[in-house]
Amino acid sequence: MNAWTDGVHSVARRPMDLPDGPVAPVDAPAWEATRPDQHLVSVERGTLVARCSVWWTAASALPERPDAVVGRIGHVAWADAAAGAALIGHAMAALAAHGCTHAVGPMDGSTWHAYRVVTDAAPSGGAPEPPFAMEPVPPPAVTAAFVAAGFSPVAHFLSSRVDALPDGSAAWSADRSRLRALGVGVQAMGDAEDALAAIYAVSTEAFAGNPFYTPLAHDAFLATYRPLLPHLDPRLVLLAWRGGTPVGFAFGLPDLAQAARGEVVDTVIVKTVAVVASARGGGLGGALVRGLHEAARTAGYRRALHALMHEANASVRISTHTARPMRRYALLGQALGA
Repeated sequence: MNAWTDGVHSVARRPMDLPDGPVAPVDAPAWEATRPDQHLVSVERGTLVARCSVWWTAASALPERPDAVVGRIGHVAWADAAAGAALIGHAMAALAAHGCTHAVGPMDGSTWHAYRVVTDAAPSGGAPEPPFAMEPVPPPAVTAAFVAAGFSPVAHFLSSRVDALPDGSAAWSADRSRLRALGVGVQAMGDAEDALAAIYAVSTEAFAGNPFYTPLAHDAFLATYRPLLPHLDPRLVLLAWRGGTPVGFAFGLPDLAQAARGEVVDTVIVKTVAVVASARGGGLGGALVRGLHEAARTAGYRRALHALMHEANASVRISTHTARPMRRYALLGQALGA
């Protein structure tokens, strides 16, 4: 027997005794990494049929509405779209009660963690690519529930693919010479902790103006990225320095989803490219992408995926020179009380 009656329950801690059902509870690492302000679960016939979390603390603003207070709905899972839409209604009411004027989702607390839904699984035609490592691919019922609750796209994203990495040795050599003349040096990851510190410093400055950005404490950043270290190929993490200060990076990692499918890992995921404002305008971002491509090619990788780029970012313009669209995504949102 369990103490869960049918209906919607609001809890402040990760439930440990949820009844078995078609939906699994939030796992402990995801909970600890994101720490929601409130968690909602829907129980029917004694089983868990839907769950979600909400965050109103450190709510972000909308680019076009600086007065807006944006709450987030994430940790979403449900048996069907109707159950999800009903629970989203409760989540919206909770956000509104805590001063939020808008809601976005799915987003697991912030843009530092999983968010987005897939809107086009194969924009270039043909069969869809299998999901790559760390790609958010929620089931269609997630999108359907948000749409049924009145949400629509508020930001668009793209992943693209390079089907065959070309020999870029000459271009990368020219890039390094040009950057040295600007006082910028690029090197592969050395000490892992030093690299994480540099990546954090660049990320918090470079992304601070992005839509829906919320700050992340240094210890929380380390807790999120340290688990990746055993899976990294140091040759695929490039750091740009100027006068001893990190000014940019390109973070790549092998597509371990290939290994999980029993395939040879021949693909590198270009997960993040970032350049601080003071180093922009000199082509550093494009050079870092070319350098990562060349590092991957010389290391024996055959393909590259440019992951989860905001369609308004410079990374998309850089990507179009070598890659073609592989998947499109959206973050969904709506005004509360609309």
